[in-house]
Amino acid sequence: MKNINPLGLFDEHFLLERLTKLKDPLVKLEAHIDWQLFAPILEVAFTKPSNRKSMGRPPFDRLMMFKLLILQSLYNLSDDQTEYQMTDRLSFKRFLGL
Repeated sequence: MKNINPLGLFDEHFLLERLTKLKDPLVKLEAHIDWQLFAPILEVAFTKPSNRKSMGRPPFDRLMMFKLLILQSLYNLSDDQTEYQMTDRLSFKRFLGL
């Protein structure tokens, strides 16, 4: 079985740079859309009524979840596939800000 070397200090940076040079479509999408415009809409849509106490785990960032839905739609992914790709692909991680 082949030994897999762990990533070095700057390997991820160089991989992302290479993805950019290969014209990663998510970089173009990120550059053309001001995602912060969606933040107030998402806040209103997902605000809990004031009479409910905040219990349980804090929610994930709404903007990141919105971008995840965009990826899921663009790449025609199931929920399980989306979770896997989000964990595995550097381009997805960069797009989501992870």
